[in-house]
Amino acid sequence: MSSGYTVKDNKLFIHDFEERFDYLSSGEWRENITELIVDNGVSEIPDGAFEYFRNLEDVRLPSSLKKIGDSAFSQCGALKKISLPEGLLSLGSYAFQDALGVMELTLPASLTGLGEQALYIGSGSRLFAVHAASDNPAYISKDGVLFSRDMTRLIKYPSAKRLAEYRVPETVTEIAGDAFAHTNYLHRIELPKSLRIIGSGAFSFCGHIEELVIPETVEGIPSYAFFCCERMERLILPPRINYLGYESVCNCPRLRELRLPPGFTQLDYAAVGGNAGLKELVIPEGVTELCNSALIDNTGLRRVVLPSSLTAIWDRAFQGCVSLNEIEIPENVEYIDDEAFLGCTGLKRIIMRSGHIKDDRWLPDELKKQVMIEY
Repeated sequence: MSSGYTVKDNKLFIHDFEERFDYLSSGEWRENITELIVDNGVSEIPDGAFEYFRNLEDVRLPSSLKKIGDSAFSQCGALKKISLPEGLLSLGSYAFQDALGVMELTLPASLTGLGEQALYIGSGSRLFAVHAASDNPAYISKDGVLFSRDMTRLIKYPSAKRLAEYRVPETVTEIAGDAFAHTNYLHRIELPKSLRIIGSGAFSFCGHIEELVIPETVEGIPSYAFFCCERMERLILPPRINYLGYESVCNCPRLRELRLPPGFTQLDYAAVGGNAGLKELVIPEGVTELCNSALIDNTGLRRVVLPSSLTAIWDRAFQGCVSLNEIEIPENVEYIDDEAFLGCTGLKRIIMRSGHIKDDRWLPDELKKQVMIEY
C-alpha cells in the first residue's frame, strides 16, 4: 500500500500526493470510505483526486491547504460535511459536481480564485446557501447568494434556496454560467436593466420558471442559456442580440411565444430545438445559415418564415418538424443539405424562390412522393 495514504475503519488518511494518486480511484475499497482526513502539510488536492468516492460523507481539510483541483470531489453523492479552511486560495471547476448532500458552503477570506462552475452541483442539489467570509476581498454573500465583491457579478444562486421569487440586484451586470441552473423552487426571476452578460447555462433546468424577460441591455444569448426550462411558456428577448448560442432555447416543451431579434448571422446547433409547443417562428433578417439541427424536433411548428439573407440550410436543420406543412425557400439560398428535412412527415408544399436550386436531389427520398415543389 502506498505510503501516501492509510485506510482504517472506513477512514482514508492522506499523508501526501507526491506519488501518483491514480491508486485512490482504483479498486472497490474506495466504495467503503465514509470519512476523509487530509494531514496538515498537504497544500494541494489534485484534479479528480476523490472523484466517485460515492459513500464519502465527511471531509476534514488542513490549514496548510492552498488549492483544491478541478472535479476533486465530483460524484461524491453522499458528501454532507466539508469545511473550506482559511488559507485556501483556489477552488477548481466542478469541484463538487453531483455532491448532492452538500447543503451549505462558506468561502474563507483567503479564497479568491473560483474556477468556472466551481460551485456547480447539478440536478438534485440540496445546496441552500453559499456564504463568504465578511473580510473576503473577492466575494460577498447576500442572503446565501454569492456575488463578486462589488456586486456586479452574480456567481451562484443555490439550487435549494426556498424562494418562489427572486429579484436580481440593480448593481449586477453579469450573471455567471450555470448561476441559476437546477433551481428547485424559483417561479419568477426579475432581471435588472443593468444586466449586459449572461453566462452559458445560466438558467438551464429552471424547472418552474414560466416567463422570463431579458433586458434590452443584454448583448447576446449564450449556449444552454434556457436549456430544459420545462415550464417556460414565454421568453422575451432583447430587440437586438449579437449572438444566439447552440442549444440556447432548447427542450422547453411548453414554450408558446418566441420572437427572435436581429443582430446575429447564424442559427446555431439546436439553438431553437425540441420546443413542442412552439407553433410559429420568424427567422430574422441577417441570418445567413441554418446550421446543423438548428430547428430540430420542434414537433408543433407549423409555420416558419425564412429571411431573404439566408444562403444555406444545413443537415437536419428541420429534422422532426412533423407539423410543418409548407415552407418558402428565399431567393438567395444556394445550398440545402439532403438531410435538412429528415422526418418532416407533414411537409406537402415547398415554394422555391431560389434560382440556385434547380432540382429535388436535396429532398429526402421519403418525402419526394408527397411534396410538391413550386418553382
